[in-house]
Amino acid sequence: MKIGIIGAGFITMDFAHRAAESGHEVLISNPRGTNTLKEIAQKMGRNVKLVSTHEAANAEIIILFIPREDLKTSIDNLPDMSGKTVLHTNNPIINLQSFLSTVSGQSSCDIVTCLLPDAHVIKIFNTIEPPVALVSKKHQERPRIFYAGENRKAKNNVKVFLETLNFSGVDLAGFMN
Repeated sequence: MKIGIIGAGFITMDFAHRAAESGHEVLISNPRGTNTLKEIAQKMGRNVKLVSTHEAANAEIIILFIPREDLKTSIDNLPDMSGKTVLHTNNPIINLQSFLSTVSGQSSCDIVTCLLPDAHVIKIFNTIEPPVALVSKKHQERPRIFYAGENRKAKNNVKVFLETLNFSGVDLAGFMN
């Protein structure tokens, strides 16, 4: 499967590393420039390529990590994203109970969803501390990644994808109703 990554952060690089190890073709683009990612991409192996944002956006699943202040400009420059599954990763949570009780206002994922109305935006809520995310934990319990979205087929594809990355995907739909 082709996985497009737009934006570089701890979580997106962890996803890229895991996806490459799992045999996925990983296409990484950083709207702020890919030159700083050359060494990291080489260490991840031959399944990883640095590409343009348009090439990354043409993958089957797109993982998006763009600072809130750059969202509109970056998304306006993407090709047609109709029907695409877009994982939005700018959603860290520390405590699930406090998170569920305080969700309000327009999050960066709400902005992404408004800017990509015809895409299937799935929120990925990460509970991994950044330094831990870069460490392989093959012999420990699979880390949980929480996700939420509207499209059932897209969520199922995300769950399967997360399993290939050795994550335990947890759909928040049951918690939020």
